[in-house]
Amino acid sequence: MQLRDYLRIFVRRAWIIALAVVITAGSAFVVSKVQTPVYRSTIYLNVIPARPDWGMQQVVKGFMRNFARTIQSRQMATKVINRVQLDITPDELLSKITVSPIESDLLIRVDADDYDPIIARDVVQTTAEIFVEDTKVQMLEQDKQDRVDVSILDYALPGGLHKPKWKINVLAGAMFGMLAGAVVILILEWLEADIIRTSADMERHSGLAVLGVIPDTTALARPIRDRRRREQPSTA
Repeated sequence: MQLRDYLRIFVRRAWIIALAVVITAGSAFVVSKVQTPVYRSTIYLNVIPARPDWGMQQVVKGFMRNFARTIQSRQMATKVINRVQLDITPDELLSKITVSPIESDLLIRVDADDYDPIIARDVVQTTAEIFVEDTKVQMLEQDKQDRVDVSILDYALPGGLHKPKWKINVLAGAMFGMLAGAVVILILEWLEADIIRTSADMERHSGLAVLGVIPDTTALARPIRDRRRREQPSTA
């Protein structure tokens, strides 16, 4: 089959694709709306070395990876729970926190997810504050030229909607529906490949040219029968 044949097939059965898109996109929208929204609050920590030389910056990058593990420790989680007065375990709190060192900018990104945007903000803000306090105490034991200053770049805001992102889900559902509809069309066409409906189908299966087609006499005779019925006089 040539490309124009496939285009003709898809145009003829376009309603299948449209129906599949409506079903999948609508389902994605409904599922997104019934899910409990999760909010994310983010804060950034500056990690500044006392000396701006290249060697010290490499040391700081190593520190940043260690800092990330410290922020995600059970000990840190326990301090945050006690200060914010949360009724959860340290492991439950750690499941809400994500730490991502950004070594190229000497920043540490800390995210906190929660069903309540205010709690998400309080968790991430408190985590950053406690970590900065502990780090300052640890750095007092270092020489001034070897110290690393950790500070909060900006305070955290109430969490914004992190998931579900219904627009993305609907778009993904629509794309899946288009693909599913196209597959259904190809399967139907394959199942009906041996059915002959037109002269073109006959030529394609037999390899011979069609010289004539017998018309549907039933369809041609129907108007004549209807006219004769109307012309017959009605009997009382």
